[in-house]
Amino acid sequence: MLVRSLTDLIGIRKDAADRLREWIRNDIWCFVARGFDFGLAYAAARAGWRHFNEEGFNVGAQRARWLNRAKEIDEERTKATYMDDTGQELIKSPYLIMPRRIWDLKSSRVVEFGMLHAEIQSTEVPRSATVTNPGTASILYPTFWAVSHSWTSNMETVETPINQYQWPVPLPNGIDLEHVRQELLSFGADYVWLDVLCLRQRSDAPGQSPNLHSSLEALKQDEEWKIDVPTIGNIYRAAAQLVRYFNGLGAPFSKHGWDDPRHWLRRAWTLQEIGAENRTFNGGVSHDNGRIILNTKGTVAGKVTTLRKAIRPVLKLAADVDSPGGCTVYELAREMATRCASQPTDKVAGLFYLLRTIQLPAYNQRISDETAWRQCFHVLPFGRKIEILFDFPYRGTEQQWFPTWRQMMEWPERDPDYEHAPAKWPENRKTPELIQSERNIKDKPWLFVSGMWAISHVLLSELSEQNEYEVEIGSKVLGFYFPYLSEAHIKIHKKRFTLAVLNSEHIYNWVVFEEVETQNGQYRSEDGKQKIGEIEVLKKVGILRTDSSSELLVGGENDGPLMKKINALFV
Repeated sequence: MLVRSLTDLIGIRKDAADRLREWIRNDIWCFVARGFDFGLAYAAARAGWRHFNEEGFNVGAQRARWLNRAKEIDEERTKATYMDDTGQELIKSPYLIMPRRIWDLKSSRVVEFGMLHAEIQSTEVPRSATVTNPGTASILYPTFWAVSHSWTSNMETVETPINQYQWPVPLPNGIDLEHVRQELLSFGADYVWLDVLCLRQRSDAPGQSPNLHSSLEALKQDEEWKIDVPTIGNIYRAAAQLVRYFNGLGAPFSKHGWDDPRHWLRRAWTLQEIGAENRTFNGGVSHDNGRIILNTKGTVAGKVTTLRKAIRPVLKLAADVDSPGGCTVYELAREMATRCASQPTDKVAGLFYLLRTIQLPAYNQRISDETAWRQCFHVLPFGRKIEILFDFPYRGTEQQWFPTWRQMMEWPERDPDYEHAPAKWPENRKTPELIQSERNIKDKPWLFVSGMWAISHVLLSELSEQNEYEVEIGSKVLGFYFPYLSEAHIKIHKKRFTLAVLNSEHIYNWVVFEEVETQNGQYRSEDGKQKIGEIEVLKKVGILRTDSSSELLVGGENDGPLMKKINALFV
């Protein structure tokens, strides 16, 4: 009876069912032995029998490839993290990580994504999505959809066979999963990733005293989340289509509450859940009105606007992230600052992912955002650190040159009267490396940059106009100013500083440093050669800019060149 039910449901022709009778019976025996209910058996058969109607299909060969690939996928995930020299747990190849689970809408069961992934890659002509990832080749993935939604303030949990009762599923009050399933099916979805079903959730209720079971479940969640949460963005990049619920999963669309911290427009995670509008469905509305809702008017930041205008900057940002030039740290930090998150570390994890760092920190929801940022800053690529050095307007703390997380979230707005461009490390230069210095500074966060242009021992004075400064360089007096819409933090009283610029091509922002000392050291310079020479230890004070950059770079008729190349160690 089970054989007939499944072959009819899947659409296996009688001649194919007769030809592959032994394979089908063996599979059914396996389903029964593993305790599958009918839904799970249907889900497994849908994946395993989808080529059975093809003449000459070699089941044995395909199954061998399938099992080998499934084993490889499991091993890849098991070995996905490692500890670096600082003791930080990192994800090795984060952009290759795919979800653990997927919701099969036809069977209404959550199944292992690896089962579909391995089956697709074991088939000679896979029908799948192709995603290119930073530092890796293009990868083939099964065709699936993903749901983007925000958690509402009135979530309640339900037990369901859909996820084999592995954990209670959080849903907005009054919404049931069958309603969501039917809407997704009506859009044309088949396999869907939905976080409440596919990402392990806590099994204990808020305020419930922990017991052995809940403690074990929390450990399981921690182990899965350390890899799965930082890489959620991969799912939305690989998904064939996205379904977006603005007012909560399965909830009808509303033109009210757009400024609510729980609304889709305000959540930190939705920044990495955005795709092109031509592959996005709007949930909670009828098919006919799915696009029209973008013209709906609502209030954002106290101003009446259309939904289309409200999401346009975010769509551009999402497109820019994967463009050749990428997004600047400034742009992403400013946008992330406007967003809300349930856990303090969520924004930190989101920013690292959007910056497309080659390695990602493992997620730890039990530490503060400041701790996560400080411990993981070294993971940022050298070019991103250069951006922050030249573009972030202040020093971080007395102990570190880079900003704290709070300062990142309070990055002031650039003055629109001036041109702005991020400092970029030239592609033809190698990343410089400090090998050894006279005095051990390993206990402090530092950044080594060779071949910078600098002017030492300049006299900097504040002018009566706010954010304007006078710089005395030899016989020259030049004007500098602060290019942000806030007060400069550079407080000086006729003090001498070093001014530095990355190279002659980037003349927007100059960094102001206090000179700490000069050391001898061994380093690998930007040309890749190992050298021994002087290293200037500098302490960042802030940034300024000038309209006289060309004069500084060229020098004067009597003064000669004003700038010299230095090897700088920023502490």
